[in-house]
Amino acid sequence: MKFNYLLSFLLLVAVSLQAQIDLLGSINPNQFSSYSDIWGYVDENNREYAIMGGYSGTHVIDVTDPSAPSIVGFIPGPESIWRDIKVHDQYAYVTTEGSGFGEGLQIIDLTNVPNSISLANTVDQYFTSAHNIFIDDGYAFVVGTDGIGGIHILDLADPVNPVQTAYYTQSGYVHDVYVWSDTIVACAASTYDLVDITDKANPFKISESAALPGIYAHSGWMTEDKRYFVACEEFNQRDITVWDLEDRSTWELVVPEWQMDTGSIVHNLFIKGNYAHISYYTDGYVVLDITDPTQPLLAGSYDTDTQTNSGFNGAWGCYPYLPSGNVIISDINEGLFILSFNPTNIAPVISLSSSPEFVNNTDDVLISAQVDDDKAIDDAKLYYRTIISDDTSSWNSVSDLNGPTENLYGFYIPGQEHLTDVQYYIAAIDSDDEVTTLPAGGSGVDPIGQTPPETFLHYSVVIAGIPVIESYAPAVMDTTVSKGDIINFAVIASDTTNLGISVKWYWNGIKLVEGNTYEYSTFFSPAQTIDTVEAVISNGFNEVSVTWYVTVDIALSVPDGNVYTYNLEQNYPNPFNPSTNISFSLENPGNVELTVYSITGEIVARLLSGHMGKGTHSVRFDARGYGSGVYIARINSGDFSQTIKMILQK
Repeated sequence: MKFNYLLSFLLLVAVSLQAQIDLLGSINPNQFSSYSDIWGYVDENNREYAIMGGYSGTHVIDVTDPSAPSIVGFIPGPESIWRDIKVHDQYAYVTTEGSGFGEGLQIIDLTNVPNSISLANTVDQYFTSAHNIFIDDGYAFVVGTDGIGGIHILDLADPVNPVQTAYYTQSGYVHDVYVWSDTIVACAASTYDLVDITDKANPFKISESAALPGIYAHSGWMTEDKRYFVACEEFNQRDITVWDLEDRSTWELVVPEWQMDTGSIVHNLFIKGNYAHISYYTDGYVVLDITDPTQPLLAGSYDTDTQTNSGFNGAWGCYPYLPSGNVIISDINEGLFILSFNPTNIAPVISLSSSPEFVNNTDDVLISAQVDDDKAIDDAKLYYRTIISDDTSSWNSVSDLNGPTENLYGFYIPGQEHLTDVQYYIAAIDSDDEVTTLPAGGSGVDPIGQTPPETFLHYSVVIAGIPVIESYAPAVMDTTVSKGDIINFAVIASDTTNLGISVKWYWNGIKLVEGNTYEYSTFFSPAQTIDTVEAVISNGFNEVSVTWYVTVDIALSVPDGNVYTYNLEQNYPNPFNPSTNISFSLENPGNVELTVYSITGEIVARLLSGHMGKGTHSVRFDARGYGSGVYIARINSGDFSQTIKMILQK
């Protein structure tokens, strides 16, 4: 008997995207190019610019009028799909992993925008290629240099002629950094490290995070209060993690993972106020509400990837710091996008940690739901209805009788009778009267969620009994046949709990057919073998079975007049599990005893004890109740005695 009760564990999340994100303009400076990172710049006349990396150089684009972006200029550089940009004073600093013309750190003069741009200098005495650059408080921090680099710290007192103050290597290869005041967060491939740079000539490591299995410590940004580091990993294992750095000597992981449900890969993240702005590759531009950094909420998204690609395509970088509030996005294939992000209230977010598929009793069923929001949750309800045959009840509401504990609600749906399908949905409302339902699509404020969504969660109440075998054939469970014989097997069964019945047939453990009958043929069976034929009867939850043992022998009878000698043949099969066939021949009729002993001489089974005629005979030894090992079979008939060794392997 097997009990097939199923409980499916789900993570269901419903989110209302309340933030208004609109496309204001776009431009593709070179349709034959690909694009990488992006940064912003504002001139003395408050004109806004996007500085975007291309495959063979850097584009500067005037985005003051987002509906009509215009190209200011282009600075050629080494060909590369990687190009990173930051701005200090009136200069843009560009790193690339390409080699050839213009290798090193390019410094672009922006003093004459929007009329023109020019290359002020190329600095190559410290490195010739680099992956990323960060600028803070008059210093540039260049990482991933020459494929092996740590962190080069450059003093920008002379913006066109940087001077290196230190080269930090204690963290090994560093992919990206976030810097503020006297501290660096180094994204060091396997860990995130804190580095003290109070003395720019003598940086040293303070602490490091745990190395989370499978991730690549790629990039990240500190919250504005400098307490939490919101990290991005690019191996699509956890996507976003959040670390509490209140104690700078300890990295406390407060959000083990946050991921989009599309499977897209995350890239870079920037924080402004209570929002994290993310370039999320094929999901485009994604915004999280991090009012509470330990509970990130999806605030909105805009997909720039019109080609519906997968992998490393779509949005590479984003920049949310322009004074206008506009956000600029670099898309690898499509170029520059200018978006407006207008945050409004985030509706409640409802998640279920588990949901039953089947319930096998008439007890009340507990449904637990977590409800999160950027505001206070005013109320949450569960609505359910029952379906019995074709009779569907009206909707009933259930509240958490004891009130939520840290936004965790417990809803008890009353117990139902056998073969009842229960449909349900959950509704929540916050202090701004924003309503969310799970599944999404419901509405209504008074009462909340009174208009159901189009789809529902559900489970079935199935109090399954055990199938009853009413009859089966052949009635004899152990039979011996000759090679070429055919046996027709049949089973008739029923279920006392009105569930459907299935019968599956197995030959030597191999599933063959389904149905009430099975035709067994020995035509292709080797001589002297023992087959099992099993019928498994199931109602989908419980099952029973019946098994036959069929011995295929060379011959069952011997014509009179043949000459025989006394002989005990080796059992077949050998080794065996769980049964084997023992054959012997008698020269003359007489009393026969066939006994099986353990290797220590103890009697295990008496297979024969009585008078038998001359000729060849066969007896089956069923060892299902015995352990693996060597067994001795001994035959005695008059003066004839012989033994064989048999091996049981389970």
